[in-house]
Parts: sequence; C-alpha cells; structure tokens
Amino acid sequence: MTPLIREMVKMVSVANLDPTQMQWFDVTGAIKEYIGYDQKKYLLHPAPYKNMMLCGKTAQGDFMLSVLADPTATIVTGWIMKPTGYKTLGTFLFAEDNGEPKTGEVDKPIDPQDQSMMCAIVAMFYASLDMRVEAYVPTAKDTFTNRRKIKEGKLPTYDWHTIVIEPPKTSQEHRGGTHASPRRHQARGHWRTYKSGKRGWVKECWRGDASKGTVFKDYELRGTT
Repeated sequence: MTPLIREMVKMVSVANLDPTQMQWFDVTGAIKEYIGYDQKKYLLHPAPYKNMMLCGKTAQGDFMLSVLADPTATIVTGWIMKPTGYKTLGTFLFAEDNGEPKTGEVDKPIDPQDQSMMCAIVAMFYASLDMRVEAYVPTAKDTFTNRRKIKEGKLPTYDWHTIVIEPPKTSQEHRGGTHASPRRHQARGHWRTYKSGKRGWVKECWRGDASKGTVFKDYELRGTT
C-alpha cells in the first residue's frame, strides 16, 4: 500500500465506507507518463472494475476520484486535499454517444475546469492499464486486537504483500491443467486476444474459494521509464 492510499483509506473509513469494496489505484506516476493522451479515445476504454478509487499527487494537492462504472454510464466524483481540509470537486457522468464520450451533470453544476481535470485523470488512468504495474494485496492480521476491531465494526490492521501484474499476453486461451484454488479475489476486466486474432473484452469477476478468505487489491501505476 502506498503512503497516499493509506491516508485516503483512513478518510474513506472515517466516512463509514468500506474500503474493501473498492479497487484502489495510485495514479501519480501514470498521470505524469500519459499526460496529453487523447481523452476521446481513452474515456471509452472498458473499465477494469465497477467501483474504483484513483488517488494521486499534483502541484494543486492530493486528489481522490471515485469512479463508478456500469454498462450505460460512468459516474465520477472528486475531492482535492488542502492543508485546512478537503474540497469536493463535484460529480459528473460520461457515456458513449455516437462513438464519442458525452459528459453530463448528476445533481448540480460542476466547475468546467474541475470536470476537465477529472476527465483527463480518468483518461490517463485508462491509457496506463496495459503496462506492468505493482499491486498491493492486504490481509487482516490474525491478532486478538484485530478480531476485536472487526467485531466492533472497526477497520483492522493489514499486512500488505507486493505482487507484480504483467501486461496481457497475446494469447490468453485456456491450455488445460489444474491448480489449487486460491482465496476469493476479484479479477480485473481485461482484453483477451484469441489464436484466431480476434480480440474481446473480459468483464471483471470474482474467482477463488471464499472458504479460504477474501482479499482486495490496490495498485500503484508507474511510468514506463
């Protein structure tokens, strides 16, 4: 877990939201690497998860974006951190309209500059998804204190394990064989290229054995250099 995500998780927990229901990404490196990418092209990229939190650092302050994606529209809400607290940037949605991303208001008007910045962050995040990234998998420590915290509905203390996610291989078709069932985890949506050369989007899904426990992940996206 990056220090930035650790702080954002605390903020979400104080608001009585469950951080394990969100997929966490530190996009600080990604927004530096992919600045200037075509928003119209990447805003319509399929979302890897339905409920994502994008965190990052900029000269204007640390930010957090909630990105809720479904087949018809994606809803984005943003916050930026200031020394005296945080500022809500507002909420908007975007959806495909004749092959182009079209934005709209959700409940009240949003500053055009804030919306433009949030659109750019989401587009750069989508542009970075096929690169090699490090992911951090949390598991609750099996201690008396943690068991008490969980029983009281409080956030437990986590152990964090680093794993490496490689870009998708050219062929992802099943080749047979078996392996032990892992703990229940959420597999992100991804492109699959078949031997025929045809390409298809595989939606996110849950995999593994729930009886062995459940894990959630957060990601730090970095530049390629």
